[in-house]
Amino acid sequence: MSQNDFGQIVASLGGLSAVQLRTLQREIEAKIAADAKTSRGGPQGSLGAMRDAADELDVIVEQAMKNRRERPWRLPSSESSDSGYGHLFGSAQVR
Repeated sequence: MSQNDFGQIVASLGGLSAVQLRTLQREIEAKIAADAKTSRGGPQGSLGAMRDAADELDVIVEQAMKNRRERPWRLPSSESSDSGYGHLFGSAQVR
């Protein structure tokens, strides 16, 4: 749509009644909501599904980072350096 066409539409709004303006507003809001849904694309996955839950995600990440700092990695005995993983950790044994 050209800028001129858009200007004509805006100018014609002055002739609408209050009821017509409210009806137009609802239709525009429904169109915007529908466009927003389709612009998000397909499945969002776990994190994408929480795009509106930023505060909750911050708490989850903060707790995970705290756990990472405070709790050492614990390898099952089947994955210790005795089982052939020593080359990943240098010459020191990991237990």
